[in-house]
Amino acid sequence: MAKTIGLNTKAKIANAIILSLAVGGFIALATMMPNALQLMGPFVGKSKRGLSNRRHYLKSTLGRLADRGLIEFKKTNQGEKYARLTAKGKHELMKFRLEELTINKPRRWDGKWRVVTFDIKELRRRERDQLRKELMNLGFVHLQNSVWVYPYECDEFITLLKTYYGLGKSLLYLVVEKLENDIWLREVFNLP
Repeated sequence: MAKTIGLNTKAKIANAIILSLAVGGFIALATMMPNALQLMGPFVGKSKRGLSNRRHYLKSTLGRLADRGLIEFKKTNQGEKYARLTAKGKHELMKFRLEELTINKPRRWDGKWRVVTFDIKELRRRERDQLRKELMNLGFVHLQNSVWVYPYECDEFITLLKTYYGLGKSLLYLVVEKLENDIWLREVFNLP
């Protein structure tokens, strides 16, 4: 009996397709099919019916991604059909990467503070509020208005945030060797 695919599994498979397209730029559907079908094996079963279900599910997932504007289908001059990410798909990929990103905390703190400061206009209040939420979720501490601090290296996370929200020069990332009156911050982060 074939297993049913849950919503979380559907999202994982859709994200796997998006990640594959991001790495490859575009993927010929003939190449994608066998690999994606193999990926779905544990979720749908290995019987002939399961294989049929996997093909159907893959086609419907690709269709849903195209309907949402995340991927588009193109044909080469030889008539081979392939899929690639759209700008909206790349934006969704960044969102996925932000959600999955964690910061490695080294055994020893290097004694430097990572400071994020931003100046985002009122017109973009929603993005500003979401940025604050992202910083809090990662563990940044609010130092002053639009100034947040964190003790560990987080360059990749900040670069993703700047790109995802289109902040450019509105957000500055500083690495500071000395921060006045940082005793309370050391206590918050449990640092020496």
